Amino acid sequence: MTEKYLLWNMSWKEAEEAFKRSDTAILPLGTLHGHGPTPISIDSSSVEKFAEEVGRRTGLVTLPIVPFGENEKQKFYPGSITIGLETIERYYIDIFKSLHRNGIRKVIVINGHGGNRDPLIRAGRKVRDLGMIIAIQEWWTIMGQLMPEFHKRGADIEELAVSLALGGKEIADIRDNAGYMGEWGTPYTMKKLFGDNIKPLGFNDFEYKGGRIIIPVQAWDLDLEGPPILKPDVVDELYDLGKEAIELVVEYIVDFALEFQKIDITEALKSQD
Repeated sequence: MTEKYLLWNMSWKEAEEAFKRSDTAILPLGTLHGHGPTPISIDSSSVEKFAEEVGRRTGLVTLPIVPFGENEKQKFYPGSITIGLETIERYYIDIFKSLHRNGIRKVIVINGHGGNRDPLIRAGRKVRDLGMIIAIQEWWTIMGQLMPEFHKRGADIEELAVSLALGGKEIADIRDNAGYMGEWGTPYTMKKLFGDNIKPLGFNDFEYKGGRIIIPVQAWDLDLEGPPILKPDVVDELYDLGKEAIELVVEYIVDFALEFQKIDITEALKSQD
């Protein structure tokens, strides 16, 4: 009988046995917000796929996707579900504490949304006092290392490619002569909210006389419709690239997971605190 690795498919007895096999578990985290023609679920559906594949190939206990996350900047886009930073940090901590009670000491978080990163880092530091180590993997960074030429085309194109590979070529909302808003366009097309001299760079980043400034803004107030107009031949290319990207990212995380399991937790957490 094949050992189960998906936590939600186990009885509690099977879960007890699974947690005894390794002190390492996999947790996928996502969110829902606008991504141009890409489904709003891409930050969740991507890491759900990565996590399930890594779990299958390693046998590590794999938790269900947490589909909701930080979305303060994107909250005015239809479909965005926003969880406050303090709330989600406590939520992550409670998940880690629950895993700790089950014997887990190392967690590989596969994170699909950059906005989750800060509360996740804070939660990871806090559970260190329990004797846990949290490793955060973000697939777009991995893709940048493994597929640098594709990565140069922009995160918007990468996310569309992965969504096509996951859901099929018909999944994207591609319309004739349409531009798109919501983390879309390379480079992003943005309004000059603060005049000609304070230039928007993307997200909350602006430039003034060569220096970078952070000004918290709402994406809905900043974004303009941006290119590219997508054609079927582009979709076909992106579908193939998405398939390749998924396999490369999964292989990388599997390799990391096998190495991460070897860590001596006691040695790793020695500190002068």
